Amino acid sequence: MWENLLNFIVKASNLQPDYTAEHCIAAKQSVAACHACRDVCPHTAITIYKEVEIDEIDCTGCGLCVQACPSQALKAKVSYQPGASLKCSQVKGGAPTVQCLTRLSPTDLLRLAGRKETVTLARGDCANCKIGNETVLTELATLQKNAKTLADVRNRKLEFRVLTVERLDTVDDPDPVSRRELLRGGWRGIQRSASDALAPFDPGGEDDDSLPDEMQRQYRVIQAAKPEDDALVPWVLPRVADGCIMCPICTNVCPTKAFSRDFDAPDKDGAVLMLDPERCNGCNACVKACPVKVITLDEEVTWAELSGGKEEAYYRDPKQGAPGNVTR
Repeated sequence: MWENLLNFIVKASNLQPDYTAEHCIAAKQSVAACHACRDVCPHTAITIYKEVEIDEIDCTGCGLCVQACPSQALKAKVSYQPGASLKCSQVKGGAPTVQCLTRLSPTDLLRLAGRKETVTLARGDCANCKIGNETVLTELATLQKNAKTLADVRNRKLEFRVLTVERLDTVDDPDPVSRRELLRGGWRGIQRSASDALAPFDPGGEDDDSLPDEMQRQYRVIQAAKPEDDALVPWVLPRVADGCIMCPICTNVCPTKAFSRDFDAPDKDGAVLMLDPERCNGCNACVKACPVKVITLDEEVTWAELSGGKEEAYYRDPKQGAPGNVTR
C-alpha cells in the first residue's frame, strides 16, 4: 500500500521533462544516431525505441537528460520568480526551490537574476544525491558559463555564488524598487523600470512551435541587445566544404529543418543547399550524418549572418555531375 501511495505521489509531481519527438535526433534517425539522454540518466529511467520514453516512476527530475540532449528535444518544467537566489530540493529552508539546479536553462538563470548582478545557487551533496549525481556539478558549471555569455551580449555583468549548504532561508526581493524611484516616477515609472530591466532577458515575441523554446529565447536575448552587424554572437552554424554531393541526408536529419535544397534557384544553373541560421541549434546531427564528411560546425557567427535570413550554404555547379552522385 505504501509503495502504491509513493508511486501516486511521484506521478502527481510530474517531474519528467516534456519531450518533442519532432526535435529528437533518435526519433528522426535511430537510437544509434543519438542516445545521450539515456546514457546520462542516473536512474535508467529512459528507454529509446522509436521515440524516447521516460518512466514517470523512476525519473527523479534531475534534468541531466535535458542538459545532454543536443537538439533540445527535452525541456524541464520549472517554476520560479526572479529573485537572484534559488536552492535545490535537498537544501532545507525558505528560499525558492527547484527539484534540481540542472533543470534550469541559461535563459532561466538570466531571468532569475532580474536586475541584479549576482545569483545565489544553493545545492546539497550532488555526488551522493538520490536525485542526480556528480554530473550535476559539471552541467551546472556549463549553465553558468552559457548564461554569462548571453549576459555579455547585453553588456551585463553576471556572477554566480554556488553554495553547498544544508539550509538556505534568505529570500531576496525579486525586483527591489527604491524610495527615490517611487518619488521620481510613480507607479508608471516603476513599471517602466522593471520592464526595461527584464526586457533583455525576456523580450517577448511569439514562439514558433516548430523550434525548441530555449533556442528561441536565446535568439531573442541576442536580438534585444541590438548588436552591430559584424559583432560575433553566441551561436553555432554548420559550414559546408567542397565535395558536397547534394544528397538529402542533412535536410532529412535536421530536427529543426534548418537545411533545405533548391533545384530551381532563378540565378543558379545547379543545385543549392540553403541554410536558415535562425533555425539551427548546433545539434551536430548533420555533421555526423553527412556521408562525405564535408560539414563542420563554426562558432564564428556574426549577427548579420544570424539575422539575415536564409543563405546559400553550398552551390553545386552542374559541371560537377548530377546532384546526389559522387563525382568519380
